[in-house]
Amino acid sequence: MKKFCIILISFLLISCSFNQTFSNREEDKKEAEKISQKFFWELKYGGNLDTIYNLFSDKFFEVTNKEKLLQIINVSQNDIGRVEEYNLVKWETLIIKGSNSKSEYLLIYDVKRGSGKTEETFSMEKDKNGDIKIVGYRVNQDLLNK
Repeated sequence: MKKFCIILISFLLISCSFNQTFSNREEDKKEAEKISQKFFWELKYGGNLDTIYNLFSDKFFEVTNKEKLLQIINVSQNDIGRVEEYNLVKWETLIIKGSNSKSEYLLIYDVKRGSGKTEETFSMEKDKNGDIKIVGYRVNQDLLNK
């Protein structure tokens, strides 16, 4: 009976997952903002496509190829205008540490461009190397406030 109890307790401890959850911490937001700031800096000053592509996860490119991303960037830059300024208007973070760890970030910016405004949304995740990468990017143009 004693042996059975030890085996049962061991099994329960092994099958349990121990996680610690953090939601919407300022430090996590700042960590993710570095990625979107690099992206906007490249659009504004650099234009190095390899640097921009390196900000994106392989997950992103499974759904959207590099040519499509370049098309999104070019249409935004050429038709709406170059990035003049950007302001973070909404953000959410979820960090789970433990046996089921993950790190997810959502940043939404109002972006002033040459001839209009856009709302640009970044979904990000921390990869297995500990780097935050963009897994989703969306540009919405406000046609009423051109």
